[in-house]
Amino acid sequence: MSSSRSRRVSGAALLEVLLAVALFAAAAAIVTSALNASMGSLERQRLGLQALNLAASTLAEIQLGIRPAAGQGQQPFPAPDDAWTSEVLTTPMEQGAAAGPSSLVRAEVVIRHRESPVVQRLGEVVRAQPQAATNGVPPVPGTPGGAAP
Repeated sequence: MSSSRSRRVSGAALLEVLLAVALFAAAAAIVTSALNASMGSLERQRLGLQALNLAASTLAEIQLGIRPAAGQGQQPFPAPDDAWTSEVLTTPMEQGAAAGPSSLVRAEVVIRHRESPVVQRLGEVVRAQPQAATNGVPPVPGTPGGAAP
């Protein structure tokens, strides 16, 4: 009888060990899945923030006259941001028939990542500034092509 009882005890101990290993494996799989989801979310947030910063910088360049507001299609950013492209879309603002044409345009900057499906749009109403003929340098106030002070 004692041999039958010892077999039951060792069988129960083996069953307990197998159950503990299965529970540990299930818990490890759940934790790993949660960590992977968290890392993916963190990467999406990082890319979204970088896209928003690039869009804000592009809009600031348009406002300063460094970059033309006219659409030039998708333009790549220089390194280290060469995985990103920018596109400027402009729409003229209308003041009404009596006021005549407006010098304001709605500039929308579209930033795209080449490798992941990240697209960021940022728009603002800006004053249309004519570009100087020399290397994209904005016109200086008081000179031909520049506004009077």
